[in-house]
Amino acid sequence: MRTDLDPDFWHTWTRQPGCSTPLHIGLVGAAEAVAAPETLKSAATDKLPVLYVPHTSEGSAAITLRDYQREAISAIDRSWNEGHTSPLMVLPTGTGKTIIAAAMMGLLFSRRGARSLFLAHRKELLDQTAAKMRLVSPCRVGIVQGKRNELSRDITIGSIQTVGHHSGARLQTILDAGPYDLIVCDEGHHAVSTQWIRVLNALREQQEQLLGRVRLFGMTATPGRADGTALDRVFDDVAFERNFMDMVRDGWLVPPRGFRVTLDVDLDRVATRNGDFVSSQLGKVMNTPLVNEAVVRAWQEYGHDRKTLAFAVDVAHAHALRDCFSDAGYTAEALDGKTKPRERERILQRFRDGEVKLLINCEVLTEGYDDPSTEAILFARPTQSQALYIQSLGRGLRLWPGKTECLAIDCVGNTERHKPIQLANLAGLVPENAATGRGGDGDGEEEESDDPEVVGANIRGEEVSLTGRSSSTRYQWCETSLGWVLQIPRIGYYLVAWTDTKRRTCTIRFFDRRPGRRDDPPRDVLKEPIVFEMAYGLVEAEMDRFFNARNRRHSRRRPGEEDDGHVPHASFVDLDDGLSEDMFLEQSMLRDAEWRSNPASAKQAALLVKLGVKQKSLPQKMGEASDLIDILQVQKDAKMRVPATVKQLGYLRVHGFPVPPDMTKGAAAKIIWRHRKGFLKPPGT
Repeated sequence: MRTDLDPDFWHTWTRQPGCSTPLHIGLVGAAEAVAAPETLKSAATDKLPVLYVPHTSEGSAAITLRDYQREAISAIDRSWNEGHTSPLMVLPTGTGKTIIAAAMMGLLFSRRGARSLFLAHRKELLDQTAAKMRLVSPCRVGIVQGKRNELSRDITIGSIQTVGHHSGARLQTILDAGPYDLIVCDEGHHAVSTQWIRVLNALREQQEQLLGRVRLFGMTATPGRADGTALDRVFDDVAFERNFMDMVRDGWLVPPRGFRVTLDVDLDRVATRNGDFVSSQLGKVMNTPLVNEAVVRAWQEYGHDRKTLAFAVDVAHAHALRDCFSDAGYTAEALDGKTKPRERERILQRFRDGEVKLLINCEVLTEGYDDPSTEAILFARPTQSQALYIQSLGRGLRLWPGKTECLAIDCVGNTERHKPIQLANLAGLVPENAATGRGGDGDGEEEESDDPEVVGANIRGEEVSLTGRSSSTRYQWCETSLGWVLQIPRIGYYLVAWTDTKRRTCTIRFFDRRPGRRDDPPRDVLKEPIVFEMAYGLVEAEMDRFFNARNRRHSRRRPGEEDDGHVPHASFVDLDDGLSEDMFLEQSMLRDAEWRSNPASAKQAALLVKLGVKQKSLPQKMGEASDLIDILQVQKDAKMRVPATVKQLGYLRVHGFPVPPDMTKGAAAKIIWRHRKGFLKPPGT
């Protein structure tokens, strides 16, 4: 019988650079290592595991790790060498994060017999993970689940549900079998929950006592959680990051093609908890005959009869949709957390084989599920979580023979709410959640409200871009001579700046204007340029998460209760740093805010005249005046953030002033002016 545990029958498809056809691969051996990281580099006789193609029309071929996978290994190793103990790797769904982890663990084992512990978020994915490990690593792989206690292996795989069981017995058996030279956290955005932190703290304490050091790394496609919880409670460095657009551009993922279908359903009365709609109330809106039949008609119109993975609200909704598709003459199945293992595997196999055209699931195939033959994603569950949207969409983007795109059929507005990539940072946006370890995993009691009502289910469909700029941005952007700017009052501004003359790609920089930071050089948000239009969605998604988290924090705080003061310490931009709740409001940044149509104020007019605007050219509306002020101030400010000139540096050195390597033109100008006026003397004089 063929099982996922048998590597001879595990399969995937991949397209290698320079090869015109996808390759069916399986593990049979190893080949020479290429450019292994310095610390992990083994002796000349050691081998780096690779994949081998035993049966193709063109013969056999060895497939090494992809370039970005090797870069990720080097980056994680470099992060450890720089003193970090728990770096995070951010890669899109379907780009081989588990393969990278397996290669890392294999390299450590081949060098000095190091043992590793791999913690998965879902127990249902352990066998699939073990199969991938065996594809890449020569190590012996064991699983801890149920009656299986394969603890004497080179790599041990366990789920956080099993290892972190409240009894503590399973965790103790893991500790007794340790220590582990490396701990890998799969789906690392979950690692800030109470259960994860309890397990990781115990493992870290053991590592420090027995090994004298901690070596851990996490993997995720979605570092930004819906509840805003900071990942810096577990991880201390974003060591490597590639986004969805990078992988589509380089040919490692297929591009999505979006169809947005508008159904007249009312979500305004559905309550929100932990960053997403309350499921019990959402089910009352979505799981009705009217809406379900409209979802079926939408798939008939835009699904083009492709093999489709659908996402439902809850168990009842998943089964109701399955019945609705079946009644329409389509072969459909439903999966949920209560589906028995044998039945689950039977359904998944039928879907892989194409016997089932539609697979409707509820919260079981969002993370870690790997079937590259999936041709379309059907969104029948509305979500306020960008992470959930990205994870769901990613299930359909893997490469497969003859597959050139993935259809994304959105019946619930998810493609309008979210962009498919996030900024990679550890900041988090809800201090009290980060401090207590509370996560947005659906824990806690649901808030009740009046039952929401279904307005109707008329279909209005259109094709939409899932990678370009939205036709209407939420916040007010201003075009400057440097690029497009989003101003955050009293904090700073994001600059989307072009990187080529044809204005196709751009970078994102943040200019901090808080006291003491006005002369700092700008900080790059992205390590590499991306498609210009995509940057708007990235920045706006960050602002959405910030304001949503702020609003929830404010509404949940009891009278007289104060914030605990936690500020994430490993973030790119701490927007909450040093601010009170009332320092600026979301309305000050919205492009459709009512205040923008008010008459310009006398204070605005005076400032514009001071900035060089002629009286007859002054704007009449408050919004237009505000935009012009932003543009003029940004252009002036940005010119002072460039590196100091040679002449400035020469003056400072001649007069004995220290010159930091990142000194800006503005900082140098202030020192020189104060010295010439006699207000400042060089150190030591």
